[in-house]
Amino acid sequence: MKLSDVLSDWLKIIGQEHPPGANITALNFGMLNSDKGYMVYLTGAEVYDPNDDDWAGEIDYQPPRKIKYLLIPREFTTGLKWKGVLDIVVASLKELSGSDSGNLLFAGRTMTAGFDDGDLILIKS
Repeated sequence: MKLSDVLSDWLKIIGQEHPPGANITALNFGMLNSDKGYMVYLTGAEVYDPNDDDWAGEIDYQPPRKIKYLLIPREFTTGLKWKGVLDIVVASLKELSGSDSGNLLFAGRTMTAGFDDGDLILIKS
């Protein structure tokens, strides 16, 4: 199994249980390192500003807590520092956003990813 498969399964659950409304123009995949390991979480905003990463702090959408966070399995992060984890998450999200099957959450939305208090990386515009 690849990290993109794990992310895809998580996003399918979000899409089925609590999809963002049509007014959400951008999604941000925030990242953090907890005592359990590296985690990814999803938020969304009605307004995206490519010149100001603070847009991601304007949270107009977020799934319920029980599905908002994904603990990345340690098999994907063992031996990696935060930058390596960010790189594999971004690569996996780019893979998912460009796949033929696509993901309905991504349709027509800008996507970014980054660690809390760090710069955001554009995945899809």
